[in-house]
Amino acid sequence: MYAGVRSAALAVLTGAAAAQDAARLRAITVQRDDVFAASEAAGNPFYEIANWLHFVTDEAVIRREVWLQPGDRVTTDEVAELERNLRQLGLFGAVRAQLVPAGPDEQDLVVTTRDRFSLSLNASVASVGGVQRYNLGLSDSNLFGTGKSLGISTDRTGSEHQQVLSWYDPQFLGTWHTLAAQVGSTDEGHFATIALRRPFHHLDDPYSYGAEFANATQRIDYFRRGDSTAEVPLASDSLRLFCAAGSGPRELRDAIGLDLRARNLDYSDAIGPDAGRVRVPGDTRDVDFGPYWTIDDRPRYDVVRHLDAFDYDEDLTLGMHAGVRAAARYRDEAGAGAALEPVLDVDMSAAFTPAADAYVTLQGGVTGRLDDGHLVGWRTRAALHGYLLGLPAQTLAGSVTHDAATEQQDLQPQLTLGEDNGLRGYPAREFAGTRRCRLNLEDRVDTGLEVLSVHLGVTAFFDVGWINDGDSSLALGDAVRGVGCGLRLGSSHLFGNRVLRIDVSWPLDEVGGRQFGTSVSFAIGQVFTFFGNAGTLGSEF
Repeated sequence: MYAGVRSAALAVLTGAAAAQDAARLRAITVQRDDVFAASEAAGNPFYEIANWLHFVTDEAVIRREVWLQPGDRVTTDEVAELERNLRQLGLFGAVRAQLVPAGPDEQDLVVTTRDRFSLSLNASVASVGGVQRYNLGLSDSNLFGTGKSLGISTDRTGSEHQQVLSWYDPQFLGTWHTLAAQVGSTDEGHFATIALRRPFHHLDDPYSYGAEFANATQRIDYFRRGDSTAEVPLASDSLRLFCAAGSGPRELRDAIGLDLRARNLDYSDAIGPDAGRVRVPGDTRDVDFGPYWTIDDRPRYDVVRHLDAFDYDEDLTLGMHAGVRAAARYRDEAGAGAALEPVLDVDMSAAFTPAADAYVTLQGGVTGRLDDGHLVGWRTRAALHGYLLGLPAQTLAGSVTHDAATEQQDLQPQLTLGEDNGLRGYPAREFAGTRRCRLNLEDRVDTGLEVLSVHLGVTAFFDVGWINDGDSSLALGDAVRGVGCGLRLGSSHLFGNRVLRIDVSWPLDEVGGRQFGTSVSFAIGQVFTFFGNAGTLGSEF
């Protein structure tokens, strides 16, 4: 049987069982390794060059992530959580944290890491759904071994171009605060974002807070048959402040917080052939404020391989999550007046194992807003993902998603469907509407072939999509289908948890009398993962 799940699956201990395995922590030892161990690099010029170009992660970066201290009574589930947290940093190709007996009722914590190659210099030409993309970028996701990320890039997609300078510090000023900043320009204008957050760092962490600000000058695109046929120029500023307090046992954690959001939106008239079909609101100022509550029931954590990639560990959280945000929004639109509107956001998710080597995830959410007792804006989303890992050298994977949105005050969102977001074989953004459904089925095969640490996989897939034709139709249209096969490239040493994919797709249906030919796609990342799907290039949602 295919060993997809690590033989010692990590399950959270609860109550007395957790207390029984607790022992006093005597010391913490950190053992670091380069991208390739000395034994691997010996006599291999490629591996030696990779190590020479890379700075090993500083020991202080790893120790800052450890909240456990000598003298504490430590349990195995806390050590497993530390291992998960280190993997989530994205700095390492492999991580191991374990307790080693050191005497009567004493243990040492030993943390062992192997870096992944963090320097990226790329010049690429890509094609996704008939859209050509050219990119030149230089970045380091572990700058001089500090854990910080710095990147600069320029790319052109069709007639659009963008230059970006980004910075990310997961341990701002040596603390558990994260700082993310980005500045850049496009053919539409300039943009800048900055976010300073103090997230919940571990399951016993009592508080979280943060501030986020964004400024952008852009054009919101509306598509028809893959082309932008209407654009709405928009200058926007947005601010978010939040704080939350967490409580409860590790396996059943809840948080209560407050959330403040403010936006300043300045619109210009729509332009393009379909400009008359787009309703543009007046300049708008809005502020919403209210509490939110989340609860997470986490009875089990598994570490698996071969779910999305090849030779790296993936952490799967099994259990349920629920969240509710209730807010009052004060909205003032030029020409339409001001109003106080109630807002409700609800989201839920669950992950479970219905059988050995099988995983299923469910997601759902709804957002609604009222004005004078009438529903003026709503969005819904639902997703089902499934994985079967028990077959020899392969994983069967499937995804079903449904999205819908309507808006009577702000700009109407537009959903798109094509090769860029889950319907391979049809041009990017070929179909557009306000309601969308996707089905993706894949057979992911690990060939066992490896060249210079890069593993090769192959995939066969079947995609189906349904979408309405905009505001004029609430019902989904006819099914549009595509089939294909592809290659998958993965390396925990060089790419971390990223997957490079090349897909060849054959469309099966004519649409409106149009026939579509074979297409080839190059992209980073799977079309769908454990709790997510490929993004959308439509207008902002």
